[in-house]
Amino acid sequence: MTVIVEGIGDLQKAFADHKQQISTKTVRRMVASGAGVLRTEAKKIARQKGLKKTGAMIRNIAIKRERRTPPGVTQYNVGVRHGRDLGKRHTKFLALSKTGRIVTRRENDPFYWRFLEAGTKYIQANHFIKQSLENKRAEAIARMGEKLQQELAKANRAAR
Repeated sequence: MTVIVEGIGDLQKAFADHKQQISTKTVRRMVASGAGVLRTEAKKIARQKGLKKTGAMIRNIAIKRERRTPPGVTQYNVGVRHGRDLGKRHTKFLALSKTGRIVTRRENDPFYWRFLEAGTKYIQANHFIKQSLENKRAEAIARMGEKLQQELAKANRAAR
C-alpha cells in the first residue's frame, strides 16, 4: 500500500528559504515526529475497533525508517512489528508445522495484522493504519512543520 502525502509544499519552501544546510538528522527528526502522530492514532483506532485480543498487535504498532531510499528522500513506515522484527524481546519456541517439520515460532507474534488491515476473502478489512493517515494527515504535517521550526531555532542559537 503506497500513500502519497500532499500539502507539504510549505515545508519545502521553508527548506529552500533557509540558507543553512539542513542536516539529515533534522529531516529524520521532522519526519519521525509526523509519523509518531500517525502511530498514536493507529493505536487508538485499533483499540476503538476492538482489535485487542492479546494486546500484542497494538503494542507492536511502530514506525521504522526505510534505509534504502534515494538521495534526498527520508521515508518512515508505520506498521506492525512481527516475525523476526520483534527482536530479542519475544521468546522463541519450537513447534511442529502441519507437514510435520520443526519450525520456530514467536510468542505473541502479531503476524495476523495484515489480515486485519487489508482483509481477506473471509475477513472484512479493518483499516486502522490507513484510517489514521486519513484522520490525522493535517496534524502530522503540522507537527512536521513545528519540529522543523524547533530545529531551525536550535540551529540559529548554535550558530550565534
